[in-house]
Amino acid sequence: MRAAVLTGPRTVEIVDRPEPELLPGSCLVAVERCGIGGPDLLAWRSGNLPAPAWFGHEWSGRVVAVGAESSDRFIGERVVGAVPPPCGNCVPCRAGIGAFCRLVLDMIIGTDERASDHGAFAELIRADSRRLHRLPEGVDYADGALAEPGAVAAHAVRQADPSLGDVAVVVGAGTVGLLVAELARLAGASRVAVLELEPERRELACDLGTDAAFAEAGDLNRWLAAQGHGLGADIVFDCAGGQKAMDDSLASVRSGGLMVLVGATPDEVVIPAGQLLSREVTVTSSLGYTIADVHRALDLMADDRFRVSKLYDRIVGFAELPSVFEELSRRRTRRPKVLFSPDPA
Repeated sequence: MRAAVLTGPRTVEIVDRPEPELLPGSCLVAVERCGIGGPDLLAWRSGNLPAPAWFGHEWSGRVVAVGAESSDRFIGERVVGAVPPPCGNCVPCRAGIGAFCRLVLDMIIGTDERASDHGAFAELIRADSRRLHRLPEGVDYADGALAEPGAVAAHAVRQADPSLGDVAVVVGAGTVGLLVAELARLAGASRVAVLELEPERRELACDLGTDAAFAEAGDLNRWLAAQGHGLGADIVFDCAGGQKAMDDSLASVRSGGLMVLVGATPDEVVIPAGQLLSREVTVTSSLGYTIADVHRALDLMADDRFRVSKLYDRIVGFAELPSVFEELSRRRTRRPKVLFSPDPA
């Protein structure tokens, strides 16, 4: 069985591995599609992984075998790999905060005992059966591979809880930012704008229903001045991270508004506490997602209300995979997402 594994900074190797051993409670899945996500790219740059299964964690496939304690009903099912329900037994679960369940966090990262020793840039992957969610009818494997980032976006929008008529801004139109912009509209925002340097990403945002997209914060803020009461954005989603994104987010949010930190913000980023205090701006954050977010994303895809297929235009195989990471590191792809398939033909 072939698998692509990270062996060092900026180094992906295609290796032969034994077929993953079935463990009690696990399933063996033939990988159909796997998205190359931002965390994969960060790991590729540094050579550091929280767990081997993390490298290639946005995947869809077909169940080909089940271990003891896994239901036979999974055989042949089209599935996506995501998170399980909270365990109900760990300290966070007993405290009523199942979103921070230790089992859920282990399975997101790939440190649980049933995880494979590689991610889904492979022909086969083993996964705990509790992580598997059926693909609805009408959702193909390619769109299914975006269920995980779709759930991340759904969680961010739920954290913001938009009200009918809100003006929302998304800073950074990568995969998650574009999905957040789509879902913010569905959740009640009447106007949505994107701040993004790349012209093709701005064009794509507008194709997906964003009202306006800007390269410069000044142009965005002039547009905001003409919207509603001209106070600024009710909600700003920082999906880029970094100091400039923080500064641009704070400049566009209205007094009394909400900023949601979604991007991977480095520790050294400064949040001006004085401005937050004087303007009563609320800052919250969004990390990961829950099983409910997965189901929301898949249901919206099935209803053709959550259009994810425009985010990718390439499916690559093992031979192209190492060079694609180089392309993505320079943002040379036409779309923010590239998908892997063991058999892309």
